[in-house]
Amino acid sequence: MAKWIKTWTEDGWRAEVLEWIDMACEAYSLSRTGEPENASNSIRAKHLRVPTDAGKLHFKAVAPGQFFEPPLTAAAATLSPERLVMPLAIDPLRGWMLSPDYGSTLDELATTPILWERALGALGSLQREVVDSEEVLFDAGLQILDPAWIPEEFNNALTLHASLPSDHPLGIPARDADHAFSALKDIEEACEQLIAGPIPLSLEHGSFDRRRVFAPTEEDSVPRILNLGDAHWAHPFASLARPIERMRIDFRCGPEDPRIMAAIGTYLAAWADYGTPDQLYSLVAPALRISPLHTHETWLQLLANADEAALLRWAPMVLEPLSSLAHATA
Repeated sequence: MAKWIKTWTEDGWRAEVLEWIDMACEAYSLSRTGEPENASNSIRAKHLRVPTDAGKLHFKAVAPGQFFEPPLTAAAATLSPERLVMPLAIDPLRGWMLSPDYGSTLDELATTPILWERALGALGSLQREVVDSEEVLFDAGLQILDPAWIPEEFNNALTLHASLPSDHPLGIPARDADHAFSALKDIEEACEQLIAGPIPLSLEHGSFDRRRVFAPTEEDSVPRILNLGDAHWAHPFASLARPIERMRIDFRCGPEDPRIMAAIGTYLAAWADYGTPDQLYSLVAPALRISPLHTHETWLQLLANADEAALLRWAPMVLEPLSSLAHATA
């Protein structure tokens, strides 16, 4: 168990959380009406549902490696208030966030192609809206992963893991590092295509799927996007990697299924001032090619403060993206 997860189970920690929640509620003239209920928990975060006299609120405590998420969420929601959830209160030093409830997320509903189209359209529109806000989001804690730097990041990652002792959970044998390094040329070519393309860097979500979107309550309402803990300032099209994977599962189909292509088309339409969906589609493949490096950086940062037991359990999440890059070239 990671040490921060152990902290989340302690009575003293919960008492501090309740005091903080009550102070936040008082600032909005709200009153807590009962004990918070445990919601989903993981190595990334602890979630609580908080009953109040104005409905439920959501409390989230993030792992130390993602303490940037509350201030980033507040900053991004200020830039795009209709597409994100503005927290009612944050504590950046403790990684806490209290947010309003907007109903069900898409994973609680029967998935349909139309819902995926609306979700990806909302993501593209959000990213398009914040392209000029790099400095604001960087100051809030967002890490930059420019495609111009990705080949060097890949090389540095392999060097790091190969230099660790063979019995270290994050260590890899030199021969495996050499095999993975064979993907460098392919990665360089993908990055060159992205750099040459018209799309600027933006908020790359990192883990966008049905759980990350509140279901729109009306036909013309905008879906609100959640969970920026895996985000980077990077090529935005890399955000399509997880949705395409999830849609293949949802629809039991290949990546070029018309339902998936329609959702991608809706996403690309949000970038209409940079080109038509047909013109921009050629950038999807290179963006997907480098997306595992984004995942690797997220998990490496998440496990930076993990104990040995957590490293043993979660090390594959760090190493698998590097392996997938090598296998994609083979």
